[in-house]
Amino acid sequence: MDLRHTLRTLAENYRDALAIAMGRLLDQPSWSLEATMVLMHTEKRCATIGPVSALSSFLEHTRPELDTFLRLQDEGMEFEEAYQQCLAEQGQDFLEACEVAETSPALLTHDTLVEFAALSQKGFARTPRELLVVAKWPDYVSAFLVSCRQLH
Repeated sequence: MDLRHTLRTLAENYRDALAIAMGRLLDQPSWSLEATMVLMHTEKRCATIGPVSALSSFLEHTRPELDTFLRLQDEGMEFEEAYQQCLAEQGQDFLEACEVAETSPALLTHDTLVEFAALSQKGFARTPRELLVVAKWPDYVSAFLVSCRQLH
C-alpha cells in the first residue's frame, strides 16, 4: 500500500477524532506543548486526543540518556566505543537507561518525541493550521500533519 493511500485510509477511519481534535486546535491561540494532537492506536482501532506533552506517557520510548548512544551509532561509531563514551559521560544514568531498554524495548527514541513536538509547532504556524497526527502501528510509530481545512 502506498503512503498516500495509507494516510487517506487513516483519515477516513479516524474522521470523528480528527474533526474533534481540529476544532480544539483551531481554538488554541498559540502553540505550546498543550497543543492538541491525535494518537491513532491502529491495532485497537481507537484514537486518543490530547496534548503533545502527553505523547511521552502514551508511547514507549527510550530514556533521554540512551539517545546520545543511539546518535553516535547512527553517525558510524562502533558499538563498544559509543558505549564506553556514554558510560564515561553519563555513568549510572546511562547504565540504568540501558537496563530499561533491554527489559522493555521501545518503538521510538526520546529524540523522536522532541521531533514530533517540533512537527506540531510547524503545523500550528501554517495557514491553514495543521494537526499533528501520530499513528502507532504494532512495530513502529509515524507522525504526520493533517490540514484542518481537510475536515472542517
